[in-house]
Order: sequence, then structure tokens, then C-alpha cells
Amino acid sequence: MIHTLLNFIQVNNAEMCEIKEYFDICSDEIDKRNLFMLRRVCMYTSLVYLGMIALAFMIVPGFKMNPGHIAIIPVLVVYMFINSYTRKRNDIVGPMARAICLCYYALMLICLIAVDLSYTTRPALWLPLCLMVYSVIYIDRLFMYGIEETIAVVIYAVISYQKKAYPQFINELYMIIAAYVLSLIIGRIILGVRSKEGLAMAEVRRFSKVDKLTNVLNKGALVSEIDNYFNHRRENIPCAMCIFDVDDFKQVNDGIGHGGGDILLEHVGDLLLKSFRPSDIIGRFGGDEFVVFMPNMKEISLVEFRCKSLQMMLSNFTIDDKGPFTLSIGAIVDKGGHSRDEVFRMADDALYKSKIGGKNKCSSWVVDKDTKFTRPVMVFLTSLDEENALILFKEESDRFDILSCNDNDEAIGYISQYHNDIKIVVVEVNDESLMGGLAIRYIKEREFFRSIPVLAVVSNDDTISLAKEFGADAVLKTDDPNETFALTIKELSGV
Repeated sequence: MIHTLLNFIQVNNAEMCEIKEYFDICSDEIDKRNLFMLRRVCMYTSLVYLGMIALAFMIVPGFKMNPGHIAIIPVLVVYMFINSYTRKRNDIVGPMARAICLCYYALMLICLIAVDLSYTTRPALWLPLCLMVYSVIYIDRLFMYGIEETIAVVIYAVISYQKKAYPQFINELYMIIAAYVLSLIIGRIILGVRSKEGLAMAEVRRFSKVDKLTNVLNKGALVSEIDNYFNHRRENIPCAMCIFDVDDFKQVNDGIGHGGGDILLEHVGDLLLKSFRPSDIIGRFGGDEFVVFMPNMKEISLVEFRCKSLQMMLSNFTIDDKGPFTLSIGAIVDKGGHSRDEVFRMADDALYKSKIGGKNKCSSWVVDKDTKFTRPVMVFLTSLDEENALILFKEESDRFDILSCNDNDEAIGYISQYHNDIKIVVVEVNDESLMGGLAIRYIKEREFFRSIPVLAVVSNDDTISLAKEFGADAVLKTDDPNETFALTIKELSGV
């Protein structure tokens, strides 16, 4: 007997843990199912209600509709429109979904309590029935069932005590408490079954979302999770996106075989899972390319640290004494509320900069809120500070909004963000510091930006050939006349 009792307690504890896990993991699915059941309940309640009222008028002598009967009608009408709205929207979850459901059941319960209390000669009928049905049609935690139904029982008992004869009140109270206890037992049994089914389905969905080789999300699940974030993103909330590409992966496959390539990809997936937060969305976008999306991330230094740490850890990994292996990384922190496509494209732009910069690089920058320009945009990459840069192009400031910057990353960041507004890029090329060369190569090798004209400015004849080699559309020397600069900019930009 004791052994059986202990075994029951153990099984019950295990099931309670499953139920808790079910609510933790499947909360969105629970909310969607509750809304679906609400629509069905409203539909069938409307049909049954009309049928029962018609039947009552036909066969119940002296039947009259009381305020409780009448109050049900506007509740059903209002929820007809609410249900029409929730049917079109599949993203209503959380507190809003629970509020919609609980308000309906509370309003219906109040109406049915009013119906029961209007009859002083017969015992309560509808409240016990509602208590029994509630835990079947609405999914909630067991203690919440207890709280919600206790409130209903207490309200009815207080009013019934004042309106009905004491013997009848006692009989009703006994029947309602019995219905209350049975409702909790039924709710506990159903939650146990639902939790097993829900967790099993969640596991199936999880495996369907996971890339079997790397154990991160596959492309479909990755895009879906990121889309879900952007669909619910609040204004002014920053986020970060990183794109990782295994350098020379084809040569890796050729050198150590496809089995070795698979081992490398599996290791990269493992490093990503260990290096980033549990809340980050990590997936394999395709082939040797991985994506990490970081919600609510605003510190570019932290993003860079995680990316460079991962590069360092991968460099120590070998397969059959072959290595080291490297990653090119592009990362941005978006503080400007851009769309998913824009964030992804700008992160890809950063990755491309790492690729042309020699691979095994991490290029990153912060993207602020878009500036609304009133004129065409000129990007000016120069070693001068912003004040002197604007003085140099004072005449052009009447025709252009000028974005002055001092390094390749900043210039490429501007080009990535404002490419649709940019009419010309003016780049100071220095053969000693290599400033400007990478920016020109980036523009002319990146198909998306190739049409943007580039004017290179050099200080000596020796640098002219270097600027042309980079791909500049025109090259001028710093001592050329201002008129030459103005004419060349006009010809290149069309402004």
C-alpha cells in the first residue's frame, strides 16, 4: 500500500514537471489553441442558445427571458467580431490572447449565474455545468483553474445565501463544490494528456527546424525565427546580425574530403552555440555560411569580441593535422529600426568587406537611424577632419549633402546604408596608409554598388596608377584647380 502510494506520488511529480515544461515551451501554441477553441465555443454556444430559447418557449410553461438570458446576446455579438479578427491574425499570443479568452468566459459565467439566481425555486444548473466544462475547453495552469473557479463559486455563494432559503442554499453549495472538485480533477487529467502530446509535437517541430549536421537552426527555421522577431519588434529596440563564412571551404573539401568538411562545419556550429547567448537565433543559412541574430543587442564591442573569440578558437582546431581554418565575418548593430531585409543586406555588405580585405577578418559597424536628405549625397573619405573636409568642398555643399569620414569602414558603412541616395564617392588615396584603396575596390567589385561613380584624389603622380588599378572612375590631384574638381564631379554624378 505504501509502495503504491509512493509510486503514485513519484508519477504525479513527474507529470507535474511535464505540465510545467509544457507551459514553458508551448505557451504560444497553447494561446493559439485557446483562441481556436474560443471561436468554436462561441459558434456552438450561439446555435445551442438560440435552439434552447426557442425550445423553452415551446415546452416550458410560463417561460420568460430574464436579464441573464438577454445579456448573453450582446456578449455573443461582440465576440463574433473579435473572433473574426483573431481568425485573420495568427500572431496573437501572450497576455492579449489570454485576456480575450478569460473575458469571454467570465462574461458568460456572470450571465449564467444571473440566470441561475433568477430562479429561487430550483437548484443551480448552469454554474455547475460551466465549472465542469471550463477545464475541458480552456487550457490553463492547474492553480489558475483553482483561482478562477474559486472566484466564481464565492461570488455565487455570497449572492445565493442572500437570495435563497437556507436549505436550498446548502444543497446548491454542495452541488457546486462537487462540480468544482470534479472540474479540478478533470483539468489535472486533461493537462497530463495534453502536456505529453504538446511536448512530443514540440520535439518533432524542434527536430524539423534543426540542421542535422551542425545542430543549429536550418535556413527555413532561421528565417522564420528572425521574421517573427521583426514582426513583433518594438520601436527603438536595437539588434545585431552576424554572418559567418568559412574561408576557402571548397579547398578544404578538396584537401581533406567531404567528410572532413562536414567535421569542420559541425565544429563551427558547436562553437557558435557555445559562444553566443541562449536567446540569440543561430542557424546555418546554406553551405558554409552561418547567421547569428542577436535581439536587444546594442554594444558593437561585445559583438566584435564574441566574433573574434570564435575566430581564435577555430584557428586552434585541426582535422588530421590539417589547419588552421578561418572565418570571414560581417556584423552590424542596427539602432535605426531597419527591416529584416535591410539588416541582412548590410550585414552581408560587412561580410563582403571582410572577404576582399584578405579573409579571416571581422568587419563591423553600427547602423543608426536613417538621415532624411534634402539633396543628393556625396561621401568624402579623407584624412582631413570634418570641418576642413567641408571647407575643401564648400562649393559642392550647395549641391550635395556631404558625408565626411576618415576610414574605409565608416565610408563602406555609409555606402551600405545610403547607397540609394549617394550620387558620388570622393576618395583620398594614400599609397602609404592604403587609405581609400579598399573602399574603391569594395564599390567596384560589389555588383550592387558598382554603378556609384568614384573620384579618387591623390597627392602625387605615382599614386594615379594605383587609384586607377583600384577601379576609380576618375583621378585628380590635390593641386588641380577647383574648376576641374567641380566639372569632374558634375560629369560623374550628373548633378
